[in-house]
Amino acid sequence: MKQIFILTTALLVLIISCTSKIDFTANGLNVNSIYASDLMISEISTAINTDPNANRQRSHYVEIFNGTSANLDLSNYAIGYLAVSNTDSLYDWSFPTTTYLPLTGFLDSGKCYVIVSKLSDTTQIHHDTTWGTTATIGIASLPLQLSGNSAIALLKKDAAGAFNLGVDNYKIIDVFGSPLVARVVSTGANSTRNNIMWAIAGESGDTRNRTIKRKYDVKNPTIDWDLSRGTDSTNSQWMLSGSRAWDYSNVGLPTQ
Repeated sequence: MKQIFILTTALLVLIISCTSKIDFTANGLNVNSIYASDLMISEISTAINTDPNANRQRSHYVEIFNGTSANLDLSNYAIGYLAVSNTDSLYDWSFPTTTYLPLTGFLDSGKCYVIVSKLSDTTQIHHDTTWGTTATIGIASLPLQLSGNSAIALLKKDAAGAFNLGVDNYKIIDVFGSPLVARVVSTGANSTRNNIMWAIAGESGDTRNRTIKRKYDVKNPTIDWDLSRGTDSTNSQWMLSGSRAWDYSNVGLPTQ
């Protein structure tokens, strides 16, 4: 009996002294359920380049997050860009040669990949590649000029996909903005570009000068922009910075 008591006491001491931070319960969920089904768009920066607070640069970027459990081959993916020109016309996505970028390399599980405008201040924005026009005069139809009325699609190779980008077919798996969803006229300061934007998270005044982050608890991509943008700060999948309050501190890192 004495030996059993000593052994039990030793086990209790061992258990109490264990300080492992590993959560084996995963909040009561199956561990696999914490992983995303595929890549998704996790952060966007929009800015009117004439704003002096943006250093008169287009510090625009798209961040992609690999929330899956695997390291992924980015050559199976592409980014597409489409700028809308009015509030009401609804039409399908299209990607002329100059408006899509096939990705390359590999992205480890839990890591981000950042695509930044060639006109950005690349000294302050962590990035993996640059993309888009170098024209100083804004041409909204050319990437990567994100200003509230520019839509981004994350595409994945699929033999039955509706979009042919070069030699391969792709399907859209995630979006930020969509030509299939109506826009509103911004009530913010005028710019040389169209004052057109999508309302996001209930913000219907101006989403053209923001850092916009996907909420940390969003696990899967979606092509439903109405669902993604939501109608208020609670049901939206996105969080917006203050107007003209760009925040580059989290670029390249998963949203916390």
